[in-house]
This record gives sequence, C-alpha cells and structure tokens, in this order.
Amino acid sequence: MNTSPQDGPNKLDFSEAAARRAALSETIQHPLTLIPLAVGGVAATGLALFASGSGAAVAAIAGVAIAGLNWSVRFFRGGDAYMRKHFAQLHEEFERIKEEKSAQLASDLKKLKCKQGQLQVRQLAEKFENLVEVFRRVLSENELTYSRFVGTAEQGYRAGLENLERIVVLLMNTDDIDREEVGTRIETYEKAQLLRKLKASEERNLSALKKQALVHDQSTQEVEDLLAANEEALAAMDQAGAAALRIKDRSSSLTPKESMDESLELLNQMIARANKKREPAITLDQPGAQTT
Repeated sequence: MNTSPQDGPNKLDFSEAAARRAALSETIQHPLTLIPLAVGGVAATGLALFASGSGAAVAAIAGVAIAGLNWSVRFFRGGDAYMRKHFAQLHEEFERIKEEKSAQLASDLKKLKCKQGQLQVRQLAEKFENLVEVFRRVLSENELTYSRFVGTAEQGYRAGLENLERIVVLLMNTDDIDREEVGTRIETYEKAQLLRKLKASEERNLSALKKQALVHDQSTQEVEDLLAANEEALAAMDQAGAAALRIKDRSSSLTPKESMDESLELLNQMIARANKKREPAITLDQPGAQTT
C-alpha cells in the first residue's frame, strides 16, 4: 500500500491573503515593471558613481515612476484577474491531488477492511461536487468570491482526505496486533501475579503486551474520532450548501452577504475541526491507561 505522506490541506493556500500575495508578486515581476525599474536603477547608479548630469537623473526618476505606475495600474485595477489566475492554478493542482489520493485511499481502506472510511472517500467527493454546483448556481464563476468559496471547499475536502490518510497509517500500524489474544495473555499474567512473583522474563512480556494493547486502543480511538470528524465535515458541506442557496432566496431573513458569510464560516469551521482532529494521540507511555 502506498501511503507516503502528502502535503497537508493548508499547503495549497486558498486564502484571499495568499491570492493577493500571488497577485503582488506577479505584477511586480511583470516586464513593464521590471525593465523601467532596471533602467532607473542603472541611471541612478551612474549618477551616483559618475555624476552623469541631469539626463541620468531624469532617466532614474522616469524609470522608477513608470515602473511604479505600471505596477499600480496592474495591481489595483487588474489585481482580481491575477487572483483568479492564482485560484485557477491551485484548483488544477487540487484536481490532480484529488484523483491520486482518492483512488489510493479507497484501495488502502478496502484492504484494511475499513468500510466507513471507504464510504467516506466516495461521500466526500460527491458532497464536494454538489457544493461546487451550488456555488456555480448562486455566484458567477467570473467573480473572485466564487473562486474563494470553491477554494475553501477544496481545503475542506482535502482535510477529509488527510483524515482518511491518517486512518490508513493507524490501521496499518496495528493490523498485525490481535487485540483479543493480547488481552487474554495480559489477563493470564495478571492472574498469575496475584498468586506468585512473576519471573523477570514474564514481567518483560507483560510490560510489552500492555504497550501493544495501549497502542492498539489509542489507535482505535483515534480512528473513531477521525471518522466522526469526517461525518461532521460531510454535514458541514450540506449546511454550507444550504446557506449558499439562501443567497438568492428572497424569502430568507438573512441578506445575501450574511448568507455568504454563514456558508464560508461553516466551511472554515469544518477545516479547523479537521486539522485539530489530526493531532497525533498515540504515546507509548500513559500511566493509568486501560490495557486489558
């Protein structure tokens, strides 16, 4: 099974701040910004080194002014276009990752006999597609808001896949532990311990068995928590879609902006919960844990 870790859901940053940084970077690197700036820099250097006269001073000032003007026009008037381009590139990368991960996860979870996880692979894909279709119906695809909403939904979808990836790793790690057998052996040693002092080798066996049981139990609990988090994510996608539909519902008590904010907040909460659930819970040393 191929379970090499991929970048987390936040690696593809769909936030508006990240899109603005991308737009800023691209407009600064545009030739009509860089070339005049370079000419102005050369002229300024020549003026400083050789006292080249007023011509160099004019060239320096003009170069910087032209570069600044070009950047201002492109960023403040055309910034949204650059931001949409940024989101489009992220979406293309997301689609590639989605296809690769979902197919591999479905295969891995089937081998590990995790039926709920298998089902969630399909449900996450279906809920995501439905949600995007809702956004497409209530927003214009040319709007930056549409790109932000879809980007946030994509982050949520990836968070769900990351949960499933973690589940695969946890199940693989404990797949060879027969919890019932381990529990029986622990019980046998502990009963013997009540009647006599265990030999050193028996003490070591008992300690090792308890650690195996602890790892298995913690892994099982974490798997259950991650599956529950994904169920919450699926419900949040439904809620976000319902909130988005109210954007064009004239009978709604909320304004379109309030409905948009509600939908986006539901998606952001879903992502935050998913990230929190993936905090590793396994430790080999937890006094007082139940191990039989």
